[in-house]
Amino acid sequence: MSNLNNPVNQLGVQEVANLYLSATGGGVFYVGSATTVAGLGQVGQGIAQRSFTTINSALAQVVSGRGDIIYVLPGYTETISAADQWSNLGTATDVTIVGMGHGSNRPTLTWSTNSSTMLMDSAGFSITNMILQLEPTTGTVNVAAPITVSANSCAITNCRINCGTDANNKVTIGVTVTGANDFVFTGNQVRGAALATCTTFLRLTNCANPVIQNNDIIAGTTAAAVGPIQELTTACTGVLIDSNWVQNNAASSTACITMGLASTTGWISNNKLRNMTDGSNAQIVVTSGDVQLFQNFGVNNSNETAILLGTPSV
Repeated sequence: MSNLNNPVNQLGVQEVANLYLSATGGGVFYVGSATTVAGLGQVGQGIAQRSFTTINSALAQVVSGRGDIIYVLPGYTETISAADQWSNLGTATDVTIVGMGHGSNRPTLTWSTNSSTMLMDSAGFSITNMILQLEPTTGTVNVAAPITVSANSCAITNCRINCGTDANNKVTIGVTVTGANDFVFTGNQVRGAALATCTTFLRLTNCANPVIQNNDIIAGTTAAAVGPIQELTTACTGVLIDSNWVQNNAASSTACITMGLASTTGWISNNKLRNMTDGSNAQIVVTSGDVQLFQNFGVNNSNETAILLGTPSV
C-alpha cells in the first residue's frame, strides 16, 4: 500500500491509488517548476509520471478530443519567447489549461519579444486562472500579437492580463480573434497604463456568437474613437458584450466599444464605460447592422454619475 497515491482532489479531479478520475473523462497532467515537480514523487508516482516542467511538454501528451486538462501549479513562471510557444498543441482539440493558486501566486506567463505568440488554433482550447503578462515590463518591447485565436470554441476566463507598463513596454493588439466562432472571454481583469496605448486590446473579426462578459478592462488606445474592444474588417454576428467595466484611459479617448460594421448583429448590454473626453458620450460606436443596446452607462469625467447611452426606443 505504500506505493499508492495519497488522495488528491482538485477542481473536479480525484487522484487515488495511482488512478485518476476527471469530470471530463480526459487525461490529467501537471506543470510546475523543477523543484515542485520533483516533490510530486512524495504524493505518488501516478501523479509524478504525468508532471512536466513546461506547458509545451505537457501539451505533447494530450489526446485530441478527450477533454484533457493540464493543471499548472501555483507559483509557476514561464517566458513566452517564441512564435507559437505552445506548438505541441498541434491539432489536439478540447484541451483546457487551468492555473492553480490565488492572486499573485497564480501561474505567470510573460511575453518577452515583439514576435512572442500564443496561438489558440485548435478548437475547444481554453485557459483559466492565469496571470498573462503580455509584455516584459522592462526594456523597449512592443509585442505585436501576443494571443491570436483562430479556432472555434476557445476561451480565456478568470485571468489577470497586463497589456502595458509604459510607452516602451506594451502590445499592439492584446487578443486577436479572427474567424473563430463561439469565443468566450469572461471574468478577466485587464490592465494597461495610460501611456501604454495599443491599437486595441481585443479585436473581433468575422466571428459568430462571441461572448465578452463580466470583464474589468482598463486600457488605452492610440485612436480616440477606437475602443479597447473593437470589431474590424468583417462583421461579427450573434455578439454578446455584457456586464463589462471598460475604461479607455488614453488621453482624449472617446470610445470604449467599437462595433460599427454593416451586418453586425447581437447585444451590447449592461456595460459601464468610461472615456477621457469631458462632454463626450460616444463610448459605444455602432453605426449600422442590427445591434441592440440595453442598459449601458457612460461617464466622461471623475466624480460624475453615468448617463444612459444610446438612442431611446419610442
